[in-house]
Amino acid sequence: MTLLRDADIVFGDLEAPLSSRDIDAGSWSSREMRGEPEYALALRSAGFTVMNVANNHAVQHGLDGFKDSLAALRNAGIVPCGIRGTEPWASEPVTLTVGGGSVGVLGYCLRPRQYGSDEPPFAEGSPNSIIADVARLRATTDAVLVSLHWGEEFVPVPSVDEVALGHSIIDAGASMILGHHPHVIRPVERYGRGLIAYSLGNCVGDMVWYKPFRRGAVVSAELADGEVVSATVRVTELDSRYRPTVSDGQQAVVGTGDIEPLTAEEYAKEIARTWRDQRLAVYWHVLLRVWRVPPLLLAQLISRTFRNKIRAVFGGDG
Repeated sequence: MTLLRDADIVFGDLEAPLSSRDIDAGSWSSREMRGEPEYALALRSAGFTVMNVANNHAVQHGLDGFKDSLAALRNAGIVPCGIRGTEPWASEPVTLTVGGGSVGVLGYCLRPRQYGSDEPPFAEGSPNSIIADVARLRATTDAVLVSLHWGEEFVPVPSVDEVALGHSIIDAGASMILGHHPHVIRPVERYGRGLIAYSLGNCVGDMVWYKPFRRGAVVSAELADGEVVSATVRVTELDSRYRPTVSDGQQAVVGTGDIEPLTAEEYAKEIARTWRDQRLAVYWHVLLRVWRVPPLLLAQLISRTFRNKIRAVFGGDG
């Protein structure tokens, strides 16, 4: 994708650890949501220079798997962001030299912890700590980029609270917010001197069973004196072999006030609707391809689905 090779900074969210540690070839959960360390070289070859590691899957394969990811990225020449900071930082600040100026990068996971009971090695943040980090880093850099792993999965419109938080972060001095986690594209908003991408969707992955999951957004922006002076949004599409291509069309950058954020009640209804739609899509996708799945793997998938259903009905951690 040559589009990614033309910028000074190319950002992405690394949703899966890059580690071959402790893989059990017979266990689906052992192989789920992970990649080989050498994949970092492919990411660098594609053009990526900065990768966020603060997300809900970062330690799915343990603390050592997380450390393997950091090492793989750094060895490939990619700077990781979103590492837990030390006082006073919630997120370890990254400063990049671009031309004759400097750009600071911060990353946070605002989703509930899913793996491990210990304090995670990636950055979490409260609104106050994120705003404090942004203001502190902006005082020493020409611009600040903020990566946020936030929002409910599959919902294409942000909530009232998410829009308010995004605006507060820009007001604190950030130039851009790069959002991810919902796996669908959300609006890209021009607010004040900055830009907020509420969700970049999926660029590379295997979530091809539901059409909205196949789409990603590549946001290209030019900054000057901490202000976004121009921005375009190109849409990517994943084909059935998980390869992204840049579509012909562009998505509009909306202005402040053009987004109609969802109230808490509307958000809850949209969560239920999108979960139902994608669940039906994945069941149909699997049914058409079940003959390709090894019997042992199929048994594991059915068992896990059954356990999840039981937890959903009766609650608890199983």
